[in-house]
Amino acid sequence: MKKQSLVAAVILTVFMLGSVPTAWACKSAGPNKHVGSVTAIDAKAKTFTIRDAETDHLMTFEATDKILKDLKVSDRVMVGYKEEAGKMIAVDLHS
Repeated sequence: MKKQSLVAAVILTVFMLGSVPTAWACKSAGPNKHVGSVTAIDAKAKTFTIRDAETDHLMTFEATDKILKDLKVSDRVMVGYKEEAGKMIAVDLHS
């Protein structure tokens, strides 16, 4: 019985610690960075959208062809961006 409780406690701890970085991903990534999963790519409009890991909101970024080239829906990414004229423009992307 004690062995089962210990195993359950270890599994629960690993699960809880594994979910913490996702919840804090954007705050810990730094200024002008967002972390999330790609939900849409529009090559014609030169944009992509992520579901932000911290807020669960959709965020759309303008991007160059170079950034969009290897991007795929469901990729988990960290986007570095700048704001211009009320738009978020991706300046770097890390998978």
